[in-house]
Amino acid sequence: MFARQGAGGDAVPGPAGRKEDVRLRLGRWLALALEFELAADILRTAVAPTWNEIGQLAAIIVLRTALNYFLQREIETSRTRELSRAVSPAAALAAE
Repeated sequence: MFARQGAGGDAVPGPAGRKEDVRLRLGRWLALALEFELAADILRTAVAPTWNEIGQLAAIIVLRTALNYFLQREIETSRTRELSRAVSPAAALAAE
């Protein structure tokens, strides 16, 4: 119940594994939400653009792109860490 399967079939410890899984799932949903929010802002500005709105849109694009970049980097780092945990026990068994 408190263990989930890692990429290599090895169980990741319960509470820590669940916390990481929830954190990654939230990160993926946040990244998707940022994409939709950016699209909505672009469409809103396309209807009746003023120079002020275009400047605000540019600032929003920069901020959301930076947030999305760092969020995606964190997801990839966590995925790599999870894969290395799954491979490590298998490598230790093969060495014996």
